[in-house]
Amino acid sequence: MKDEVQSPQEEAPNTYWRWLVESWRYPLGHNPAEKWYGVVTLLGEDIVLFIGLAVAGNYIANLFDMPLVHHGSGATFWAIVILFVVQIITILCSMVGHLFVFGNTGGFWQYVNKVAQVTNWNFWIVICAFFFLILSLSSGLLGFGEGLVWIFYALFALGSFLLVVCPDPGTEKMIHDPFWGAVIYLVMVAVVYAIIWGIALSLSLIHISEPTRLD
Repeated sequence: MKDEVQSPQEEAPNTYWRWLVESWRYPLGHNPAEKWYGVVTLLGEDIVLFIGLAVAGNYIANLFDMPLVHHGSGATFWAIVILFVVQIITILCSMVGHLFVFGNTGGFWQYVNKVAQVTNWNFWIVICAFFFLILSLSSGLLGFGEGLVWIFYALFALGSFLLVVCPDPGTEKMIHDPFWGAVIYLVMVAVVYAIIWGIALSLSLIHISEPTRLD
């Protein structure tokens, strides 16, 4: 029994490509990884998605001759910051719920690995969203790109939720009912998202009103 518990810790991590493939096949399976796999994957997805959103946003601003176009770089920067903060906070909320249910998270970077593993189908969703957002400049496919962006964040939230109630195979035992861990996660996410939404809305209103004051 002692060897069975320790064996997953003694496993050598998969190569990055192998880790990706295994995560697509078994999102909730045991998949040894280096600490940097998850954060690099999430950052890479965010960067590609943000570039697509920035290009599409500037296209729309130019198309409708919106005042926002004159401050497009600032708006894009704050959008990137807010979206990235939302992801980090979602992971932290998931960690708290998981910790309550199983008493252990394996550390922040390992937990990020788990979130990235469960949500690694976003790798393909981001690529498709990027091309739809870029192609929208000439073909009117913006709606498809926007829909994939929503699917991206829905899958991210779903993966973070699943980790609250699902243990790492062979390494974790339940100490509290997963229902209460899920409740903790959902309440924390709802409260924090409401705060972030309020801050984002306030910043947007201030940003939009700036050109009017200057005139």
